[in-house]
Amino acid sequence: MKVVKFGGSSVADAEQFSKVKAIINDDDERKVVVVSAAGKSNTEKIKITDLLIKLDDLRLKKADFSEVLNKITDRFLKVKNDLKINFDIESEIKIIEHNLKDCSSDYLISRGEFLTAHLMAAYLGFKFIDAADFMTFVDNEIDMQQTAQKFSKLYLSNERVVIPGFYGIKDRKIQLMQRGGSDISGAILANILDADLYENWTDVSGILMADPRIVSKCKRIDSLTYGELQELSYMGFNVFQEEAVQPVRIKNIPTKILNTNHPHSGGTLVVDTIKRNSKQLITGIAGKKNYTIITVKKYQLNKHLEILQSVLSIFQKHNLIVDAVPSGTDSFRFMLPQNELKGILNVVISELKSNCNLDSVFVNDNIALIAAVSTELSSRPAIAGRIIQFLDKSLINIRLVIQEGSDMKIVFGVSNSDYEKTISNIYNNAVGQ
Repeated sequence: MKVVKFGGSSVADAEQFSKVKAIINDDDERKVVVVSAAGKSNTEKIKITDLLIKLDDLRLKKADFSEVLNKITDRFLKVKNDLKINFDIESEIKIIEHNLKDCSSDYLISRGEFLTAHLMAAYLGFKFIDAADFMTFVDNEIDMQQTAQKFSKLYLSNERVVIPGFYGIKDRKIQLMQRGGSDISGAILANILDADLYENWTDVSGILMADPRIVSKCKRIDSLTYGELQELSYMGFNVFQEEAVQPVRIKNIPTKILNTNHPHSGGTLVVDTIKRNSKQLITGIAGKKNYTIITVKKYQLNKHLEILQSVLSIFQKHNLIVDAVPSGTDSFRFMLPQNELKGILNVVISELKSNCNLDSVFVNDNIALIAAVSTELSSRPAIAGRIIQFLDKSLINIRLVIQEGSDMKIVFGVSNSDYEKTISNIYNNAVGQ
C-alpha cells in the first residue's frame, strides 16, 4: 500500500486535478491521498493559502475582504465546473463565510487544504477524512499514539481516501503545521499505516544536486539516505519538508519524490542506507544567505560553562534560536539568520558585553552558509580538504568551516557575494570526482 501526497502545484487547477487522477488510476496501491491547498499554475498566479492569509489579515483589520473571498470562491468553483465534480462546495464555502466573524486564523488558513481535499475526494470517488478528526497536537507536536488510535477508527483497511494536509486539532481547535506541513501529514500517515512506499508528488522530477538557478544542467540525485535528505532540507532544499523525514525514517519506509507533470520521468528515492559505487565526492549542495555570526571570546572559555550558560540565557531571553560551534579553546561562534536579529542586534551585543564577563565579542554580517552533504564523508575524510582546495584556487574567502560529528555534512561560511560562486565551484569540482 502506498501513501501519496500532492503539493500545491499538483492540485492548482482542473488540468492538474486530471493529472492527479491519471496517476492514482495508474496504480491500485495508491490508496491514501494527502493534498495541499491549490497552489500556483500557468493560469493561477497566487496560492490559495496566500489568498486566505490575505483574507485573514483584512477581516482582522475589519477591512473589506469581499474581493479576496470572491477570488477564492471562483478558484474552487472553476475546478468544480470544469471537471463537472458532483460536490456542493458552495455550501462549504458559505459555512466558512459564516464563521469569518469569530473563527481563528488557523481555522481560516486551513480551509485551502480542506476545500481542495473535498473536491479531490469527490473527483476521484474516494472517501474524505478530515485531518481535524484524528491529527492530534499535544504541546505543539503531533501525538503519534493518539493520532494513530483516532485514525484507526476512521479508516478501514484498504479503503481509498483523500485527506487534507497541513493541519490538525489541539484542544478542539484547528492548529496549523508550518508551511510545507502537508509533507509532514503524509509522512505521519505512511508511518501509521506501515506503508510500503510514501510518494511525494511535486513539480520537479526528484531532487537536484544543487539549485538549478545557480548550476545549469544540474544532475538529479537518483537516491539518497534519510539523513542526507534531512541535512539538505535543513540547509535550504525546498522539495521536502525537513520534519517530514523522521516519521518515515523511524519505520524505514522508502520515500520517492516525483513530478506530477512528468510522472514517468523518474525521481529521487530516499532510503535508510545506500552502497555507492560512484566516484563523486558529494550527494548534494544546499545553502542559505543572510546569516550573522556572533563570536564570543574568553581565555579558556571551554572551561567556563557558567559563561556559556549566561551567553545562551541572553539568546533565550530574546527568543533567538542559534547554531553554536566551538572555534577553539577560547571562543565560540553563534550563527543566526539576520532577520531574527533585526532591530535587536545592538541590544544583544551590548548585553553580551556587559553581562557575560567576556574578553571580546565580534559580529560578522552578510554571511552565507553552504553545506556539502554525503554519507561518504565518514569513510573519505579527505573530502573536506579537497573542497577547501577547490575554493582556495578560486580565491573564495572561507570565513568558517564546520564538519559535524555525524560526518555527513561540511558547512562553509562565505560572504553573501560569494554564495553562487561557491556553490558552482563545489559542484563543478566535486561532482564526478
